[in-house]
Amino acid sequence: MSSEKEYMDLLERAYKIVTPKAQRRAEIPKLEIQNLPRRTVIANLGQIAKRLNRDPAHIAKFFQKELATPGMIDGDSLILSGERTPKVVEAVYERYLKFYVICPVCGSIDTVLQREERIYMLRCTACGAVTPVKPL
Repeated sequence: MSSEKEYMDLLERAYKIVTPKAQRRAEIPKLEIQNLPRRTVIANLGQIAKRLNRDPAHIAKFFQKELATPGMIDGDSLILSGERTPKVVEAVYERYLKFYVICPVCGSIDTVLQREERIYMLRCTACGAVTPVKPL
């Protein structure tokens, strides 16, 4: 009988540890997009990069390539040349998440992007999966 109680205690302890990580998966940060004359500003790039565990320069480079426009990082913001609709910018953000953030095995955003020689690898901290991704 005591082994069953021990088992239940351990199981409850495991749920307390795992459940918060599983709930964090849904916390994909939203973009704060501002349209200025001849410019589009993503005001919270630094916060997004921190939450997604990515280099802001990597995210900025992806946006610049996908939108075919020059840009620069200014503090926590990404300033892109040219006016883009929020819908277009959010579509690019969704592609970035799909290719470089979301684990294809478990769907978690708790991943790390590592470069091994010439190949980028997406390592999931939730399930341990390792997946190659295309370089930027």
